[in-house]
Amino acid sequence: MRCSVALALALICVLPSAALDLTVDGQARCVILLPDEPLNLHTFAAQELQHFLQAMSGAEIAIRPESERPIDVECRIYVGPTRAAEAAGIDIGALEPEAIRLLTVGSDLFLLGGDAIGPGGRDDAMSYNNQAGTLYAVYDFLQDRLGVRWLWPGETGTVIPEAPTISVGEIDIYEVPQIKQRHLRTGIRGSMLDAIEAFSGPLDREMASELAADENLWMRRMRMGRSLFINYGHAFTRWWEEYGAEHPEFFALNEDGERAPVGPPDRVKMCVSEPALWDEIVARWRERWEQDPVANRTLNACENDGGGFCLCERCAAWDVPDYVEQTPEGPRVILSDRYAKFWNEIARRVAEVDPDAYVAVYAYSRYRFPPRETRLEPNIIVGFVPGVGYPNSGASSAQFQDDWLAWHDQASVLFLRPNWLGGLHAMPRAPLYRMADDFRFAADNGMIGTDYDTLSGQWLAQGPVYYLLARLHWDTDASTEQLLDEYLPAFGAAGDTVREYFEYWNRYVTEESPKWADLQYELGYQNMGRGSERIIPYIYDEEAFAPALDLLMRARREVAGEPEIVQRRVDQLLQALRHARMTAEAIAATEAINSGEGDLAASIETIRRMHAYRVTIGRENVINPYWAMWRDTKYGDFAGYKLVRDIGDREAVGLLPLQWHFRFDPDEVGEAEAWFNLRGSAEGWTTMRTDTFWENQPLGRAWEAEHDGRDYDGLGWYRTTFEIDPQYQGSDLVLFFGSVDEDAKIWLNGQLVADHPMDGPEGWKQPFTIDMTDHVRFGETNYLAVAVRDSAGKGGIYKRVWIMVDE
Repeated sequence: MRCSVALALALICVLPSAALDLTVDGQARCVILLPDEPLNLHTFAAQELQHFLQAMSGAEIAIRPESERPIDVECRIYVGPTRAAEAAGIDIGALEPEAIRLLTVGSDLFLLGGDAIGPGGRDDAMSYNNQAGTLYAVYDFLQDRLGVRWLWPGETGTVIPEAPTISVGEIDIYEVPQIKQRHLRTGIRGSMLDAIEAFSGPLDREMASELAADENLWMRRMRMGRSLFINYGHAFTRWWEEYGAEHPEFFALNEDGERAPVGPPDRVKMCVSEPALWDEIVARWRERWEQDPVANRTLNACENDGGGFCLCERCAAWDVPDYVEQTPEGPRVILSDRYAKFWNEIARRVAEVDPDAYVAVYAYSRYRFPPRETRLEPNIIVGFVPGVGYPNSGASSAQFQDDWLAWHDQASVLFLRPNWLGGLHAMPRAPLYRMADDFRFAADNGMIGTDYDTLSGQWLAQGPVYYLLARLHWDTDASTEQLLDEYLPAFGAAGDTVREYFEYWNRYVTEESPKWADLQYELGYQNMGRGSERIIPYIYDEEAFAPALDLLMRARREVAGEPEIVQRRVDQLLQALRHARMTAEAIAATEAINSGEGDLAASIETIRRMHAYRVTIGRENVINPYWAMWRDTKYGDFAGYKLVRDIGDREAVGLLPLQWHFRFDPDEVGEAEAWFNLRGSAEGWTTMRTDTFWENQPLGRAWEAEHDGRDYDGLGWYRTTFEIDPQYQGSDLVLFFGSVDEDAKIWLNGQLVADHPMDGPEGWKQPFTIDMTDHVRFGETNYLAVAVRDSAGKGGIYKRVWIMVDE
């Protein structure tokens, strides 16, 4: 008897299992069974499975607790940690975090994984902190076994094969995700919406919530999640507020010889060579660690964002003088050894408290390169923020890979914290290959986690990029060709043409991008974020758009007989392309208004038309309209959101001159000497344009050359004249300033009419109006003087000034 049983088991092991028929001709042959007391994670996993099986087959499939298992159903799908799974020999307690287990046994299919409620204690299937192995097992089954695809959020991005009969063969899978933190930061955040509303006025928050929900569901289906919990992020954003008065020694010495922020206080830099700073950082962490050593196993020592690195002799002595990077402004010392020494001081102190604790840091900005002479302590976790952009011709990716290997050689734990996706505007770039290649390289060389800033969500503008990147987070060895073969069939007979379309943009940007930095500098933009917005109309012109449009029109013809949803996908590609063209036109129209060129009413109509179209197609997840708005307003009002809002229905009376009389006032004597009463030219005065910052003009460059490379910060005076036709007598008249950086005091005909301080940290890039009705003279010369105070960065009247009738 014992021999017979052994023979039978041997035969079962070598012979393939009979197929499990989950549905036949649109009729259910299975039931989904849950643990009797499931987590919400498990219930949601069962509901997702039910939804897609029913959508594929048309069958009605029930979900029940396993204690109510029907006896008249041919096969059973057990979802989650059921008793039946244990009886089938699955050691549920041994499943690793986020691991997936898929197994067929006889007429049963088991889908489960390593589940746990993470920090915060919320049993929510959408919580990024929860380990959702069972849910991932369901998604793996739907994707790899049944061919379901989630190409982008929403209906058109979801591919569901039609299959009245669903059969599966033998399955025996156990997988543990290689990447322990898989994170694409959401592209719709409350703070971002607040910032947009400051420019454009009220937004449709309900629509934003719906799009955010679609995005979050897409990320979950692509198995974003984590079992690695690291405390990191810019660590000192509140330190100036807390310590600035009593401990200035904690902070960077700036060019003025002061220990104070050179920009917003939340971006203040630290004096990293200051021992008292090290001790305070560790003391703050230790207090939290003593209360909860598990939750506080990592000390966050990531430096703040922005510039203003410490210039003190002690910090500079930690640098390697000949370790430099080349920049458009010339060679610049790399600060990686300085920061490595800083991290090591903290890491050694942390190890004395808890040998198993870590220090988390960013390799970023001027310290993104590996240190040359300093080895890191073994308890340091590095989040690498590379400088590479996409598409690129190869050199940038090669630099990324070299730097990654060098950091991997030093850091015990290394995760990727790139800004790659954040730079993907609504303009098509489609970096199909090098981004995926660099991701695989990092995954093959020790990458334990990711944190992408940010999921920009320009879905049909960038095409397969987001899908490729998300898929690689779970299937790190998947080839680009394999993933494109998953993506392109969604476009039916136009699949090859759609591939040609995205490869066109990949090729175009790769060939053109080396010219972009020079173009930005020619236009006066040293900040890459601002410059990348401003150059859009120059690099995305009709010559660039024409071949792309031809390809999509061909694709539309190719799908003429295809199902309606396939045609909609091609139409959405056309909508994304049209939006890109309209965006370029709106940025050009905004610049025309700011420079006083063209027809004001026509330019405003161009801008408003783009704004409306952006929201319309955004509702269908063609693009994330809010990310596009945010990009267009983050670095300035490039697409005219605040401009057209503030102009409103006002009538333009006239545009003030481009060139004004100008003089710097470093001693701040102008008001006392009544410079606002001067007429015409005067000794010590020159001219200054009002369409760019004073630093970008000859007088500003001369000041910089004479003051050891320092820009002029302080008061600058502008004067001009204008006349108003008497026909406007009785009208409410305003001066419309395109933008002033930073504060402005305005005199008209010798009278102070406004004192306009910068309105919040974003005020330097916003238009504003000044009522001049009671001070203007009709039919004669009016004398206007503006004193501008700039305290940091660039300064001056840098967008044109209009006279308008206030309706």
